[in-house]
Amino acid sequence: MFAFLIVLLVLVIGLVAAGVIGLYGGHLDPPVRTSPFEQLPPTVRPDDVDNLRFDQTVRGYRMGQVDDTLDRLRDALAEKDRELAEQEARIAELSGRRFDRLSDGPGPA
Repeated sequence: MFAFLIVLLVLVIGLVAAGVIGLYGGHLDPPVRTSPFEQLPPTVRPDDVDNLRFDQTVRGYRMGQVDDTLDRLRDALAEKDRELAEQEARIAELSGRRFDRLSDGPGPA
C-alpha cells in the first residue's frame, strides 16, 4: 500500500510539472516577433502603426520603445493639425478674396 501511494505521488508531481512547463494540457503561444524593433518612418502612415510591434519583456513591453513611439505619433499628429490649420486659413483667405472681387464688380446701373 505504501509503494502505491509513492507511485501515485510521483505520478501527480510529474503531471503537475508537465502542466507547468506546457507539455500537458496545452502549449505556449509562439512569440509575437523575433526580429528587432523597427521605429516608425519619418512620414507616418496608418499601415505603419498597424504593423508596429514592440519587444516584449517579462512585465510587458519595453517602456522606452513605447514612449518614443508615442512621442513620434504625438509630433506627427501635431504637424498634421498645423498643416490642416494652415490650409484652412489659406482657403478662407482665398474665399474671402473671391467674394470681395465679386462684390466689388460692376453692379446694375
